[in-house]
Amino acid sequence: MSRDEKNETEDLLSRRMSSGSASAADKQSQAPLEAANDPSTDTEAFDPITDPIAEDAPKHSADAKPSTGPVRVTPAHSTNPASQPATASTHTAAQKSAGTDSAAVASTAGASSSTDTGATREVPQNARTAVMSEADWAAVSKAATSTDARDPEVPERRRSVLDVIGTIWIMLATPFVLLALAVRFVASGIFLKFEYFRPGFPADQFGFSAADREHYGTYVIDYLHNFDSRRYLADIVMPNGEPIFISDELSHMADVKGLISLLYLVALVGIIGSVLFGIYMCRKNGSGIHAGVRLGSIFSIVFMAAVAVVAVLGWDSFFRGFHKVFFADGTWEFYADDSLIRLFPPQFWVDAGIAGGGLFVLLAIILFLLSFTGHKKRRALRKARKDAEAEI
Repeated sequence: MSRDEKNETEDLLSRRMSSGSASAADKQSQAPLEAANDPSTDTEAFDPITDPIAEDAPKHSADAKPSTGPVRVTPAHSTNPASQPATASTHTAAQKSAGTDSAAVASTAGASSSTDTGATREVPQNARTAVMSEADWAAVSKAATSTDARDPEVPERRRSVLDVIGTIWIMLATPFVLLALAVRFVASGIFLKFEYFRPGFPADQFGFSAADREHYGTYVIDYLHNFDSRRYLADIVMPNGEPIFISDELSHMADVKGLISLLYLVALVGIIGSVLFGIYMCRKNGSGIHAGVRLGSIFSIVFMAAVAVVAVLGWDSFFRGFHKVFFADGTWEFYADDSLIRLFPPQFWVDAGIAGGGLFVLLAIILFLLSFTGHKKRRALRKARKDAEAEI
């Protein structure tokens, strides 16, 4: 072999040996780089919110029903070192067979991997965490698996026997209360003064002036509302010393006082009973008093309308029939010159009937309108209750 050929052979062998060494060094340095880029060995590369977590889910049969409750996902960053994959250790062992520089790089990567997987990573305060607390999971699970019916909070009105009795009581007491108020208005000094001094009121044919009528008539009104006996009227005398009222007039006024006192007593009992029943009926989820007040006002209006029709058709017959019902025969008829007729002529009773009846009807209408207070709210509650029953 010549010297030139020998030199060429040595150069070729040298180039091949240098090429092989470079390839081995590249492969050794590439292994730790791939291990560092492997997501399975880097906990920082895993996002527990967006990245799916592979779990060995148990296989269910075909007949099994899917669970409707919440599924709790195991946190991605576990603090158990035994549960971490051994990828970093495998790569580290492979790297030990390489050169000195490659072994140092692999050892550094393995140490950092072991540190990250063996300890819990510190999370910043403003970072979003994907793991819920035990209290939150318990609340979510209870809300998802609860089967309790969620009915709307609509109060249900319950009607008892006392509610029915109270409604009837209020309905019957209403006309007596209104009638007592109307009578008290007519039997008052204000109405008396208005009548005596109004234009067109008939004058007394036997000498009483309007002032005399007001003076003596006021005694009669006071007697009807005080607790004195008939002696109260017997002591009233004219300027000449003669008594104003005779014995028959005193007896009739005593009967009138007893009838009015009975009306006031019935009205008072009706008011007290209505208040007591109203307190009970206006309890929570109670029936309320609006039905009784409405029925009572309607009944009062119908009653007064019937009385007005009878009075208009024949006032004299109505007036005599009223006295025959409430007073004994022969105790309520007097002469034209008797003091009761002079103080309270027929025109006075006509005006009293119109004024008392009008006030009676006006109060009944006001009660009827007041009975609709809160009607929209009650209607909305009834509608909500029906909708709730329909959903159930």
